[in-house]
Parts: sequence; structure tokens; C-alpha cells
Amino acid sequence: MPSPSRYGLAVIGLIATVVAVIGLMISCGSNMDQSAKTGSVTTILSDPPSCAAPGGPIQNVWVTVTKVTANISSTADASDSGWVTLLDLTSNPRQIDLLSLASTACTLTTLGSTSGLPPGNYQQIRLYLLSNTAASGPSPNNCGSGNGFNCVVPTGDVPHELLLSSEAQSGLKIPPGQIAGGKLTVTAGQSVDLQIDFNACSSILQQGNGQYRLKPTLHAGEVAANSNSISGKVIDSVSNDPIAGAVVLLEQFDGSTGVDAVVRSGVTAADGTFIFCPLPGGPYDIVVAAETTNESLITTTYNATIAFLVPAGTNVGNMPLVAETGAPLSTLPATITGQVTTTGALGATPADITLYAVQQATPTGETPILVTIPVFGALSQPPTITTTATPTPSLPACPASTDCYNYALQVPASNPEVGTFVGSNQPISYAAPDAGTVTYSVVAATANCTASVPNPARASSIAVSGGASTAVPTTLAFSACTSP
Repeated sequence: MPSPSRYGLAVIGLIATVVAVIGLMISCGSNMDQSAKTGSVTTILSDPPSCAAPGGPIQNVWVTVTKVTANISSTADASDSGWVTLLDLTSNPRQIDLLSLASTACTLTTLGSTSGLPPGNYQQIRLYLLSNTAASGPSPNNCGSGNGFNCVVPTGDVPHELLLSSEAQSGLKIPPGQIAGGKLTVTAGQSVDLQIDFNACSSILQQGNGQYRLKPTLHAGEVAANSNSISGKVIDSVSNDPIAGAVVLLEQFDGSTGVDAVVRSGVTAADGTFIFCPLPGGPYDIVVAAETTNESLITTTYNATIAFLVPAGTNVGNMPLVAETGAPLSTLPATITGQVTTTGALGATPADITLYAVQQATPTGETPILVTIPVFGALSQPPTITTTATPTPSLPACPASTDCYNYALQVPASNPEVGTFVGSNQPISYAAPDAGTVTYSVVAATANCTASVPNPARASSIAVSGGASTAVPTTLAFSACTSP
């Protein structure tokens, strides 16, 4: 057979090149089409550690994340169809300390990214934790031996296993009401950052037997720190020095309890700054208080400062705190003590009870409302406790056929300093605290009981003073309770 001419070889080579280019274009076009039809999500974890303030009860909360999923249905069960995987760490679970130091950033850690996700408005998110009884997990395991893969380390203590409910096996649910804007929007051809706010302090309950139980509080939203965050700086009203470790609460009015309820909590960083994100539009009431101890071991309590009606997307600037002055004892917090009891159809029944220490304050041009005040040294803000048959302290004992809890709430011994947001270009003006009698109310709420005496469960007109303890004569007695 005669050899092909040089011209013929060139033609053959040209044809081969054209075919290869067409094939590459088809391949790239297919990839580009796929990329244009799907979106990607980067999952970020954050936590505002209000119980990690200096002198707080907890120094570490280790959780082990395995997966994050999402569904466009707000009512889908874990076994229903429609779930997409935003993050898959099942082959290499990630153990994270939720109580890393406070910072001015919205990010604690980036968990990972996933592409190829169907576009849509995802109205439910679920976060999965590794079972404490799993055959294997992260190495090294910061929970040590015999404490599972999720644990709590009390300040100055060893790890204690964090008991997980059955919900952990079907994913910790984040419904629309706990997602900023009500949904996570995945858009074709674009990437979105999803932040999951795992509020460890509000998610941990210490039971009467000393064990720690997870009762998760999570929020989520797309990261857009300039438009869906609230930030500021807490300072001493006299020296203007920053106050580190001040407790910061974001609150909104709750009609079921009649008080300003806490929706987020955190502490200030070393430079006095704080930030909350992502957030729905608001507005929010910001409540700040602090307890500090200097090198001479002198404790100073700062009164609560309230900034009312602050919209998301606002930096409130400096929030001044007024220090208690006078004799050494008068600069200490006030203590409110009392008892909560619970009973059910068969007698003594444990229940999870949230205790609000509240003071009355008035936004400019509005009617007075009851505002939740930070409780110093509390595991969560506001404190949530579990009643038990053998309370600590043991006296007073539980009445017959009840479980109980003997509470001691440490609070500022002064009236709050109050200001109201009036516009993004105008600094908030704060009115000095009233010099009159300092009074609190204690409000109790629970989802485990349907009746109480008194109803609503509230003890009012509790006069307090610095360094002193005030006993509340009214027992907050819940009935028709079921165990949590």
C-alpha cells in the first residue's frame, strides 16, 4: 500500500485536532452547564460562649460533628426524601471545642464546602453528632477514655460525658424560625457561606445527679456580617477602659412569659468588643452587665446597661457600664434565693425550668417592660435548671411528692442604665441609673408543665443590695409536669 503523502498526513492531523477540540468543548460545556445549574455551600460553625466568661463554670465543650444536611421542606422528618448533604465528615469526624475564646469575627471554624447542590430555598437544616458509643472516632479524643466523643469540661475539672438525646441520631434540627431570613438560598452558579451558631452554653443542662445533658439551641443563616450582625464595645463609664468578659444578651419580647426573652448570648473579647451574626432583621434589645476581679482580688459589679430597639446591621459603638462603689461588700453582686417545685400525675416529676431575673425598664416613647438581666456565673443565660428529688443545697428540702431546685441567682445590685436606638448616624444616649430602691422579679417558664402556682409563675418586688442575699418567700410550684 503506498505511503500517504505529506499533505495527506497534515489533513489527517488537522481532522484529529478538530475532533479533539470539539470533544474538549463538549466536555467543558457539560461541566460548565453542570456548574451553572447547581450551587455550592461552605459550612461555618460559631458559638458565643457566655458561660466561658472569666470565672465561668465551663472551660471546654467538645462536640464531634459528622454531617450537615438540608431540606426545602420545613416539616420533613429525617427519614423523608429531599435531604441534600451540605457537609459529610462521616469518614473523618471533626471534634471541635465550642468554647474557643470570644472574638470579633463571626467564625469559630470552617467545617468544609460542598458543590453540585440543587438550587432552592432550604427551610430546614440538621447537624449530626457522632454517637458517644461509636466504635471509633477522632484521635486523639479530647474527651479522654470512657466519656464518649462529646463532653463537657467544668472549670478546673476533668471531662464529663455530654449525654445526647435521641434527636442527635436524627440530626439536631434547625427550623425556619431559627434560620436568619427563614431559609438558606442556594443559587445556580453561585456559592454561599452558611453559618451555624451552636450556642453551647444554652444547650447544656446539669442534672441533679451531676451529669450533663445536651438540649440543643442552634441558629443558622447566610454570612453577611455587614447587614445581619450587631456589634459594639463595652467600656467602663469613668475610665473608658474596655471590659473583657462582660455578659451580652440579645433580647426580644416574648408574649408567653411577658418578659424580654434572650435570643442570643455571648461575652466580650479582651478589647471589650462583641458581635452576633447571622441575625434576622430585629429589632433587638441589647443588655450588658459585668463582674470583674482585679489583681488585689477586689470584685466589682457593673450595673446592667440596656440599648433598646437596635436593628440588625448596627454597630452600637461604646456601651458604658457603671461600676458599683462604696464599701467592699457593696461592690459585690446581690444574690436572690428561692425554690422551684415540680409534680406530675404520679407525684414527684423532674422538669427543665428556665429562670429569668428581670428588672423593669422603659424604651423612649414606649411603655415599661420587664428585661432579662444577666446572671453571673450561670451555665446558660438565662439559667435553665432541672428539678430533682435531692437538691443542692439540700435545704430547704423538697415538699412531699415533688422534685425541686433551690436556686441562687447573682445579679447586679443596681438599676439599669437605659438608652434607645434612634438612627444609624446618631449615638445612643444613655440615662443614668435610677437611684431608688433596686427591685427584681423572678419569672419561671417550662415546656414540661402546664400549670403553676402562682400563675403565671412569678415572684415580684424582690428588693436587693450589694453583697447581700434576699430570700424569695414565694415558691414557684409547677404541676401537671412530664419528664424532659
